[in-house]
Amino acid sequence: MKNDAKLAIHTASTAAAGVAASPIPFSDAVLLVPIQTTMIVAIYNAYGQEIPKGLVKGIVNSTFATTFGRNIASNLLKMIPGIGTLAGATLNATVAVGMTEAIGHAVANQLENGSELDINDLGPVISEAIKTISNK
Repeated sequence: MKNDAKLAIHTASTAAAGVAASPIPFSDAVLLVPIQTTMIVAIYNAYGQEIPKGLVKGIVNSTFATTFGRNIASNLLKMIPGIGTLAGATLNATVAVGMTEAIGHAVANQLENGSELDINDLGPVISEAIKTISNK
């Protein structure tokens, strides 16, 4: 994997952890989408690939619903003052990092293998990455 792609993945994962650790319930789902979108665009750029038309919209649609759904329990924990806030923030950060890394590596591996992803391919790649991280 190219160093620029790795850097984009790790930078996005660090940013995702910071956003997800926010003590404000449900604030992270909206903020994770631009982080993950920027990461995917940076990965495409690292491989010199043209970003397919409609890619950004596809990323938003694919990641927002899944991110929001996966984090609902930890966000509900954040509503409990004290220990709930800490537990929710920790759980959210862990899930956000894992999902961001999985999505980034899935996209980079596809591009590394010479597969050109279009908007129709990206949704299943992201869904498979999320399933993989959810089963761990």
